[in-house]
Amino acid sequence: MGPQHLRLWCFGGFRVQVDGAPVDWSGIRPRVRALMRFLAVHGGRSIHRDQITAALWPELPDRSAVNNLHVGISTLRTFLEPGVARGASRFVLRDGSSYRLELGIGGSSDVTTFGTALAAARQARADGADGTAIRALRHALDQYTGDLLPEDGAAEWVLALRDQHRCRAAEAAVLLAGLELARGRSRPAATVARRALELDGYHDDGWRLLITAQRRAGELAAARRTQQTYERVLCSLGVDRSTPTRPVQVTAA
Repeated sequence: MGPQHLRLWCFGGFRVQVDGAPVDWSGIRPRVRALMRFLAVHGGRSIHRDQITAALWPELPDRSAVNNLHVGISTLRTFLEPGVARGASRFVLRDGSSYRLELGIGGSSDVTTFGTALAAARQARADGADGTAIRALRHALDQYTGDLLPEDGAAEWVLALRDQHRCRAAEAAVLLAGLELARGRSRPAATVARRALELDGYHDDGWRLLITAQRRAGELAAARRTQQTYERVLCSLGVDRSTPTRPVQVTAA
């Protein structure tokens, strides 16, 4: 029986395991590795070949780009599943003119898990189940261990996705900080508010939540320092801040 499942990590650095064994990519050409990362980010979703070639081979004529794609797909199939027969791959699948990376039973992707956890948190909030929302947000933030695919640098195809996921993580951290604060957990709220600001140093609610959490935790000197830093951030944005920051209004859950 061939390989059964893939585990993918795209946040903070790309890693792959096949049936629990780490994959060594050093012998694979850089553009084929980029193809794997592109498919991994969209794990489980079919991506049209035109979208793939436009992202990875934008400088080539269509025919050459498609040929490179076919060679790359074949290389990935052979690498992930040595000896696989043509059309028998479990992982790199073709659907008409589209391709997708199938994780297999027991497989996982941090990007997919991140999105699923955020969706669960939204639903829990809509249902008034804040305890469930807190657990889902913590799980989402556990997945987000750093920027999406740092290996791809400033590649145009990854920039928008990277920013999108960073913003989603920052918003999740702000929401979690507010929920923690509403339950009287000031120090955990301050910790996660700081994380939100690491992701987005201009997030107004992140600053206000951190100041409020520090005050409620009795960390008045830290709150004053945070207030001063926040004022400098506002000044850098050209915002007139002539009155002290009011703490966010957080009600008990």
